Amino acid sequence: MNTKLMIEMYRAFRAGAPLGDVALMKFAALRDDHPINKELGDVAGYAPGVDVETLLALPETSFGHAYARFLRDNGLDHLDISPSVLERFRDNPYAVRYTVTHDLHHVLCGFDAGTAGEFGVLGFTVGQGIAPMGPVGTWLGRTLGPLTTPSQARQCRHNYELGLRMGKAAKLLIAAPLESWLDRPIDDVRAELGIDALDVAAARPSGRSWLAQKLYGRRDDAPAHFGAAGAH
Repeated sequence: MNTKLMIEMYRAFRAGAPLGDVALMKFAALRDDHPINKELGDVAGYAPGVDVETLLALPETSFGHAYARFLRDNGLDHLDISPSVLERFRDNPYAVRYTVTHDLHHVLCGFDAGTAGEFGVLGFTVGQGIAPMGPVGTWLGRTLGPLTTPSQARQCRHNYELGLRMGKAAKLLIAAPLESWLDRPIDDVRAELGIDALDVAAARPSGRSWLAQKLYGRRDDAPAHFGAAGAH
């Protein structure tokens, strides 16, 4: 881990930097030399902005409409990255693509924005070989994470194992230009990426959480952007 960059990330967060910049710096700090970078040359520096209102106008069966609805329903924004920060980390496409596609993973895999959904996405990234924390950190998160929300432990474990299986079977999502496919039917995108519709339907929703209600004013746990910038 790049401790210096992690400290810089924390200071940027405290100073109110854009969340996309903060998340990118965090993932770059965790894995600044990920071997998967060798497979991401075609999407290096690819982090286009999206307009949620435009996506909401797409057919309801489209990938883009589903993504926009996910953001809107969870009170989230697309994770934009400042041009200067994007240029700075151009040689680390793993960190860039992991950041900007996090919520797209949720949508494609059928995992919601609560804790159980985050565990599903975590399992998926482990299955894809792109989890940012390494084997030890991933094991700790998988083992200890459900203990923080005992009422959701079963959902968390189920979604993790489901996501793990899905990730192993699917094509590498962060290597795909997902943002250019937003106008396509989401079922077609899933099929092209090797994501089984039956697995999507098997994802379990996050349940009610007293802790989340106290911390976030929500019925379930932190929204997806908390997972992107502050969890995993």
